[in-house]
Amino acid sequence: MQAPGHDRPRCVYVDFVNTGPAVSKTLRAQLQRTSEVRRTGDLLVTELALADGACVGAHAVHIATGRTIAIASKATIVATGGLTRLYARNSASLNMGGDGYALALAAGAELVDMEFVQYFPIGHLAPRLVGMDPIMWDPFRYKLGGKLVNAEQREFLGEEGRYATARDHATRAILEEVAQGRGSPHGGVWLSFQHCSETELRAAFGPIIDRLKANGIDLTRQAIEVAPIAHYHMGGIRVDANMRTAVPHLFAAGEAVGGANGANRLSGNAITEALVFGRRAGERAAALAARTPMPPAVGAAPARAAKRDINPAAEIVRLQALMNEHVGPLRTQAGLEHALRHIAALAEPCAALRSPRGAFDAEWVDVHDLASMRLVAECIARAALARIESRGAHQRADFPATSPSWERHQRIRLGERGLSIES
Repeated sequence: MQAPGHDRPRCVYVDFVNTGPAVSKTLRAQLQRTSEVRRTGDLLVTELALADGACVGAHAVHIATGRTIAIASKATIVATGGLTRLYARNSASLNMGGDGYALALAAGAELVDMEFVQYFPIGHLAPRLVGMDPIMWDPFRYKLGGKLVNAEQREFLGEEGRYATARDHATRAILEEVAQGRGSPHGGVWLSFQHCSETELRAAFGPIIDRLKANGIDLTRQAIEVAPIAHYHMGGIRVDANMRTAVPHLFAAGEAVGGANGANRLSGNAITEALVFGRRAGERAAALAARTPMPPAVGAAPARAAKRDINPAAEIVRLQALMNEHVGPLRTQAGLEHALRHIAALAEPCAALRSPRGAFDAEWVDVHDLASMRLVAECIARAALARIESRGAHQRADFPATSPSWERHQRIRLGERGLSIES
């Protein structure tokens, strides 16, 4: 199937909405057949362990007991996914708050292209959709040519029946329709399949149509509302072709890696990227481990104590709303500076992290998440403020043109004086 921005059909799906689950199920089954692989769960990694500048494992907390755990490792791979949970409107799971970026940065690795956060243009907005993916509408449009229309029922992308607009352009166009007062009631636009009969819909998507009807959605009788939703991050940890970071014995893979997609990832590349980068990182890490002695036992993590009490869950919600409004798909200098002032105010309460009070300390988990999210949010906002142009997923309302002088990456490091940016 041919996805937007591609010049030929190259995307393969499993039942259109089950590609990711099918890949995950296959990989899990393979793991279960491999006795040499030891799996562990309910661990939250708080920091990477270092010895003489090299990564020798990690410190973690066992959520079910509150105990701190030290993990020694010959080679470590960060494969924690992206950061789109930073945004109020997102398609991410709860663990996608940028933890891997924060861990790698604190260990001495570089981040790259942090300003490029990709929004999926037609994320589900209304009516309420339960138990289904908010980004499920792409394959529907691919196969049946769903019409994207504004409040005047006018198609505004100029696609002429062919779904071909790249995600950054579609996102910008939808936001412009809303800004001009031509949006749908909930602040998006309409996606309509009313030109398709139920026979055509069932032939294309079978039982998915029944799942939609269980949600009260009949595509033959009603259009749905869609709007941009934070979906993917082109930035991340800077690696070489062997997936090695700047920290010896530390690798990265998948969406945790930055720089592979430039300013705007093409639809359909994410799973391929995860598989290719994952295999390369795994092979290189395994080869390194085979010739490396096991490091000495990793010492205990340094003791920490929170500087003042906060409501971390409420602060996460505030940060997500702030990022959505000021560091989302359309940015300005004033908005980015406002976001950075808010982020800076969170630095002190997030500077130190107390130990869990015991088993299943949800508040402690929220404090940890907030600290990581705050640091990563600062990386995005600072990189976005520094890039005074519009390029791909980074759109500046005050600098709408693309500048040839900015055809370069921005790298971020964390030092004693805080974050520093180089390009």
